[in-house]
Amino acid sequence: MRRLQRSLTFVAALVLSSGGLVAATQEAAAATGGAAGAVVSPADPKPPLTASNPGPQTGAAGVPVTPVQLYCYHQNYICDWTITGLPPGLTYTSYGKISGTPTAAGYYTVNGTVKDVIDQRTATTSFAWTITP
Repeated sequence: MRRLQRSLTFVAALVLSSGGLVAATQEAAAATGGAAGAVVSPADPKPPLTASNPGPQTGAAGVPVTPVQLYCYHQNYICDWTITGLPPGLTYTSYGKISGTPTAAGYYTVNGTVKDVIDQRTATTSFAWTITP
């Protein structure tokens, strides 16, 4: 009985898909020039991006508000906020801090969208802000 010996070379690579999945690929190339491929199952997807919600806010026209900080939760922690519906006189920063002095009484629905700047995922939050005269 003759024993055939063959050597294998393994080449591994990590591939990141546009959906944020990481797949490990491994190819075993036989010394004879033939190649066989095997793909390792993809890793679990990243945890979801979530946006904090401070709950209903109140204030009075002409009186500075206590600043409100919105947060994003996920593994990258590099977020960019866009906030709409703020009472006139309030402003926000791209990292989610709302501050200022409201100039008009009313009931406002504030909508925040946070984007993970690394993998472009987004999450939203919404809350009420009541300004009295």
